[in-house]
Amino acid sequence: MYYHCRELKYVEYGKVYPPPESILDEDFKKVYKWLGYYCKFYPQVWLSRSHFSITGFKRTNIIKKRSWVIRKRQITKENINSVLFGFDILPGAFPVSYTYWDLIIFALLNCSNNIEEQNKQIIEYLNIMEKDCREHNEVDPEMQNWANSNRNLDVFLNQYLFKEVDQVVVPSLNLKVAKKIICRDEKQKKTLLKMGFIEDRVVIKNIKRFSF
Repeated sequence: MYYHCRELKYVEYGKVYPPPESILDEDFKKVYKWLGYYCKFYPQVWLSRSHFSITGFKRTNIIKKRSWVIRKRQITKENINSVLFGFDILPGAFPVSYTYWDLIIFALLNCSNNIEEQNKQIIEYLNIMEKDCREHNEVDPEMQNWANSNRNLDVFLNQYLFKEVDQVVVPSLNLKVAKKIICRDEKQKKTLLKMGFIEDRVVIKNIKRFSF
């Protein structure tokens, strides 16, 4: 199942779209535009596949450690007024592996909006990281896959980044066809039912004890 988290005030009984470009962070706007070059739409609506830990429905941190960088990235802050929508199928969804997306973001944040320059920056970034692994005799799966792709960016992207593992993006999302709707309390449920959502699909879950 595919999961999408949305603050209740932005929920509609029908089709919803990404946030307007005007409110996007300027640095991340470049990254989403780069992705849009490949998926053919921008901005994007994001969904997780098979789990909800990266949707924002529950607070979660990921600590990623490498020899050249130790950083703590807070994926998202839990929004207590958010609702989680689950979908069985998503026609037209474009896959984006979380692990490799996290890697690509780091290379693109301080780059231009030119696709050729952006891809050049990604190649240079991956080459530096791979070299660092070799010099320190470290084994890193992502860098091994970069080498296995003969350091060809198109091959690397198609084999590893644009592969359905744990994330997909779509240009829009029809919330009323969601097969499962998880909310936090009776008040949220009543609001959703008034919008027109089917009662049998709306459930209240205690997130502290609940996992998919």
